[in-house]
Amino acid sequence: MRRYNKNIVLILILISIFVFTGCSSIRLKIFKDTDKPNNIVEKNDDIINIDASDNKDIDDSESNLDDNSSDSDTPTPTVIQPIRNIELLIYVVNSNADLDLVSALVPADSEITPELIVNTVVDSMADQSLVIGIESVTTQDDTVIVSFYSDQPPLSNVGSGTENAILNAIAQSLTENLDDYNKVIYRVEGGPYVSGHIELGLDEIYFED
Repeated sequence: MRRYNKNIVLILILISIFVFTGCSSIRLKIFKDTDKPNNIVEKNDDIINIDASDNKDIDDSESNLDDNSSDSDTPTPTVIQPIRNIELLIYVVNSNADLDLVSALVPADSEITPELIVNTVVDSMADQSLVIGIESVTTQDDTVIVSFYSDQPPLSNVGSGTENAILNAIAQSLTENLDDYNKVIYRVEGGPYVSGHIELGLDEIYFED
């Protein structure tokens, strides 16, 4: 009976030791797990240490790449220089069929030719709703030959006063801006200038300075 009691006591002691040891192990493991830093990751029983400073370096490098790419994609602005002009004095016809001396702007690098002058006069008159029909502008020696279309002013749709004013405006604009030309001949589509008010020969000089 005494031996049986000793066996029971021994069994209880062993159970107590086992229980105490197991609890300590569990508590110790839990304590260690909770103390792990956030930057430690367990994978396949290996511990990988993730350094926050490494992440910062990666972020900085990506930021620098973005900045560089945005700089390279930015187009270089093109500087547009204004076109320099010079004044050209020409004559136009006003609403009273009189001549007005006006200043027209032409590019500074333009060559002042008979064709440029005639076109400038025509453009200035078009601003006043007077559309002149020019077929061609040619030169011969010291003479400028201007040929008109037969179905447009000054050959049609204008009175005699306006017709004369148009012819005078073109002739004076030519001779006053050109030193090498002092005569003007008018034609209609390559033939003699003949209208309801004026009749000229094929090579008849209309104006001479």
